Amino acid sequence: MNFLDYIDEERAEAYRLFAYLFMNIPHIEHIEQFEEFAQVEIKDTYEEICEDFIHLFINDNLPNYEAYYKAEFYKDIPINRSLDDVQHFYWTAGVAIDEEIDLPPDHISMELLFMSYLIEQHLKDLQIEFAKRLCEWIPLFCDALYEKANTDFYKEVAYSLKEFVLSECEDNSE
Repeated sequence: MNFLDYIDEERAEAYRLFAYLFMNIPHIEHIEQFEEFAQVEIKDTYEEICEDFIHLFINDNLPNYEAYYKAEFYKDIPINRSLDDVQHFYWTAGVAIDEEIDLPPDHISMELLFMSYLIEQHLKDLQIEFAKRLCEWIPLFCDALYEKANTDFYKEVAYSLKEFVLSECEDNSE
């Protein structure tokens, strides 16, 4: 049996936590876990956080899927970038997305959960390749989230996720 070391366990948990914060209105437990992870104290009420989630993601004020940010990032480059290749990563790792999941494969939650899975399964080569993909668009998403968030909670999430992903990118480039 191949156990995760402490660092990989922490990394996998961080990816899962961030995924949960974007999947649905966050549970109080996830908010508390985030406070502990980021070492911050959130002053926003639970109601304010819920309203901000609805404002940002339900009312479509902030796209939270890769295709949008890749299109923005590559808008001045005349190439056809197919986003089907995110599915290729899932298939390569032997992951099939349940049809009952109502999220596109390039939704931020799906990609963050997938990275957590790659870490837990010790799929180091896929982790490195998938991290490169995350590094291309998640910092852009975080900048937009920070700008549009009405709560300190989501501003802290944006800052923390960006820092976390950038540090992962730095670690994988060494």
